[in-house]
Amino acid sequence: MKEEERYYIRLLSDYVHQRESETPGQTAEWDKIAGYAKEQNTAGIIWYQIKDMDIPEQVREELKSGFMSDVYLSVNSEYALEEIKALFDNRQIDCMPFKGTLIKDSYPHPELRTMGDRDILIRHEDRKKSDEVMMSLGYSKFVDNHAVWTYCRKHLMFEIHDVMFYEELSNQTDYREYFKSIWDSAERKEGCCYIPDRNKHFIYMMVHTAKHVTNKGMGFRAFLDMVFFSINEKADWNMITEELKKLELYEFACICFSLCEYWFDVKMPFHKETPDKEFMEYVTEKMFRDGIFGLTNKENTEGNSAKQIRRSEHGYTQTAIKMTVKKLFPPYRDMQLIPWYRWVDGKPWLMPAAWVYRWGYCIKNKGRESRALLAEPFRRRKEIEEREKYLEHWGL
Repeated sequence: MKEEERYYIRLLSDYVHQRESETPGQTAEWDKIAGYAKEQNTAGIIWYQIKDMDIPEQVREELKSGFMSDVYLSVNSEYALEEIKALFDNRQIDCMPFKGTLIKDSYPHPELRTMGDRDILIRHEDRKKSDEVMMSLGYSKFVDNHAVWTYCRKHLMFEIHDVMFYEELSNQTDYREYFKSIWDSAERKEGCCYIPDRNKHFIYMMVHTAKHVTNKGMGFRAFLDMVFFSINEKADWNMITEELKKLELYEFACICFSLCEYWFDVKMPFHKETPDKEFMEYVTEKMFRDGIFGLTNKENTEGNSAKQIRRSEHGYTQTAIKMTVKKLFPPYRDMQLIPWYRWVDGKPWLMPAAWVYRWGYCIKNKGRESRALLAEPFRRRKEIEEREKYLEHWGL
């Protein structure tokens, strides 16, 4: 681990313990530390820890700007959320803010828990009414799939979900079905606004983190969430442990908690044996390469293939062939969610036409890329198997 990486983690640990940070060694490069803060979306926290230090002016301004931006976005998005909740209440739309909107209150300074968007859960039958409310407020709409509709207005972004979790992980558990019951244990706070049971919400956070680790990677912020929740929230850890075991995520949670202890010098509610140091150091270095969600790290391109291999009950070659066939003939469940093929939504009998259209478009516009994607399970078998072993180390 580089000196700047060690110091960045030490700053996060100091923030967790609300203690003053020491100045780094003279060889540390401040621009790299500021770069990590930006990539991990923690500029506000890092600025809070180093604001009284003698640091290069350019870095000072960059981190201070990040701090001010975090505070500004937090205040404005909170105001916008209250505006949305009021109109939902007028239309009798049950809503449940979740993810960062709730976990931020566990932080010493809630405005420093950054969010790219705010997430709100609604009931499926209220989708049309909620869409009318968001459009009346001047938001533009992007529908990536049926479960999540995204609304943007200037610097604000809201994701309106009618399903709390809809993806697959690398096991056979139906997480979508599990979280359908979130409304049953939720508490009605005011009007039509609910808050989820804190234990169920923490379980959701772990499932959500597992999704990102499985797919593209995850930064340090998710682990800060775990730490601040465990420190500041009264949770039923016996219940959480039993539910995580049912969801095949207890081993994963133990790994996460061990990493929290390793990075931030805290005592987490539970863990099993500590992972070997080589794995922990590898994960640490990879997280710096991943940034907040691992979107730019090319190491993560095999994530989806590795997930499918681990989910399969068959051998590698047979599974790879099935994956290739699925890419050639995507199922209706997937095609109806893609914006370019939404005309098949509700009309599964149009699937053959959608496949032909898709083949023609790919051959004409993305020939080389499409061939590489089809051949990936065979051409990159070594990388995919290495990624599969990586997931196994995570307990996934």
